[in-house]
Amino acid sequence: MSEMPASPRVSVTKSITREIFSASLPTCSASSSAVATSNYQDLWWRMNGTESGWGVNITHQGDTIFLTWFTYDDNGNPLWLVASAMAKTGQGVYVGTLYRTTGPAFNAAWDPSRVTATAVGFASLSFSDASNGTFSYSVNGVSGSKPITRQLFATPKTTCS
Repeated sequence: MSEMPASPRVSVTKSITREIFSASLPTCSASSSAVATSNYQDLWWRMNGTESGWGVNITHQGDTIFLTWFTYDDNGNPLWLVASAMAKTGQGVYVGTLYRTTGPAFNAAWDPSRVTATAVGFASLSFSDASNGTFSYSVNGVSGSKPITRQLFATPKTTCS
């Protein structure tokens, strides 16, 4: 039996800032009460981790949602998709174009000319309440739909309004 060689360790530090794409920024705080909210900013997944390994991150400002979807492609390789401007089309309903993005590696010098965003389909979110909804998608002609719920990993939970 042979051992795999250790990967070289790479240390990278980058400055980050909050992305602002609406004049209506959410106010978030820790709350132990079940507060009804129409702001869906959070990490969402299939209830109780029944499909652990994928999920959607939602940043919600005003009537716009920025969504990242981490999942896997047909070969089991990691796949990240984004919907950068999901528009509100009804009460608790948001729709937008899904893009696959590519760019420089995390440890390479940042070169914005190497960043590409290719439209690959659409995504929609339909929330039944503050903690549950449906994520629907079409990627390269393959469509699907999954029930989603907020992923709770701390008490008290964070609520945004």
